Amino acid sequence: MNFRKIEIEEFDKLKRVFPGNEELWEKYKNMQIEKIEKKEIDIFVIENDENIIGEITANYKSNKLENEAKAGIRAYLEAFRLSKEYRGQGLGQKLINYCMKYLENIGYTEFTIGVEDDNEIAKHIYSKLGFTKIVGRGHGDEFDNSKYTLYLKEKNKS
Repeated sequence: MNFRKIEIEEFDKLKRVFPGNEELWEKYKNMQIEKIEKKEIDIFVIENDENIIGEITANYKSNKLENEAKAGIRAYLEAFRLSKEYRGQGLGQKLINYCMKYLENIGYTEFTIGVEDDNEIAKHIYSKLGFTKIVGRGHGDEFDNSKYTLYLKEKNKS
């Protein structure tokens, strides 16, 4: 397994883990590429051989909730996806940890992540990773319109 940040030219490789249809994919792709070009996001992946099996986006600019991100301090982790056949093996946690470590190395000390209130598995995992403080509640967009709670993890807090 390999963990890394992808380059904009590789964006189409993410289609394998995207849950939507072709029309939604094209809209999502165009939106995300624009954000990459503006340096508002980075996308981190996990690969098995050369196939992307999971992704997470680090967003450096707040969108829905004011306290999602703070430039140079807090990154909002979103669009976390892992292929079904790889779930339950701890790979998602490793991807999140890789992403946070990368961001810590460039100065970020806080991270937020949104999770649906009825997703007990995700809430348990995020709590183990240190996302324990509730800092907001929001509602998604056309790509995922569920209601969520925004959790904060501060550096050196497990």
